[in-house]
Amino acid sequence: MIKTVSAAGEETTLYSDLKHIPDMVALCGGGQYIVFRQVGRSSGASANLWRMDLNGTNQKQLTSGLNDQEPACSKDAAWVYFVDNHDNRYVKRVPIDGGTPETIVKTGVGVFTLSPDGTEIASFEVRELDHKLMLRIDNVETQKMTYADIDQRALPEELVFTPDGKAIVYVVREKGVDNLWLQPLDGKPRRQLTRFKTNRSFRFAFSPDGSKIAMERGQTESDAVLLRDESN
Repeated sequence: MIKTVSAAGEETTLYSDLKHIPDMVALCGGGQYIVFRQVGRSSGASANLWRMDLNGTNQKQLTSGLNDQEPACSKDAAWVYFVDNHDNRYVKRVPIDGGTPETIVKTGVGVFTLSPDGTEIASFEVRELDHKLMLRIDNVETQKMTYADIDQRALPEELVFTPDGKAIVYVVREKGVDNLWLQPLDGKPRRQLTRFKTNRSFRFAFSPDGSKIAMERGQTESDAVLLRDESN
């Protein structure tokens, strides 16, 4: 289900579908819309993006691919960017009212982040020449691509533009503990933002004014079971 949570901890359920679980939620247009992914709602096992108003009404299907995911919205709410996992993990975009998607980044990406002004898409890429981790930046309109150095300790699992668009924030894991680091795009030295002593970071996001960071942190627990064939 999709919920909103107030600063006081009060929860409001906006949408619930136990048969077709919604996830990967993105807030669009300063809170005008909510875009989310749902599996199997439109056809079979397809994963598509849907849009609804902030109160959960006026739902509309935006994409009709086989495996669309990771929505991100332009600030003006005109476009929804996403990864087409069925088409080489290319980054595509579709109008907020739906339509035919267009490909923006014709290279498979793991994760990406959209700049606040909607002009650039940043992603991680391992350089084939020396296997060095690089920051790839694609211009949305010209589709020109540039590379920039990035901290080699960065986990290629999540990265976020700062609200002013001048830096990239990423996760570094040391001795099983995750912390956020900030790397300016003008070449200035990187710096550590958080100093947690335990747990991992799964997702994080800035407040619109950049003064706060919301984080999802915890541990993933699993048990190992050894199966032995005693028949012989």
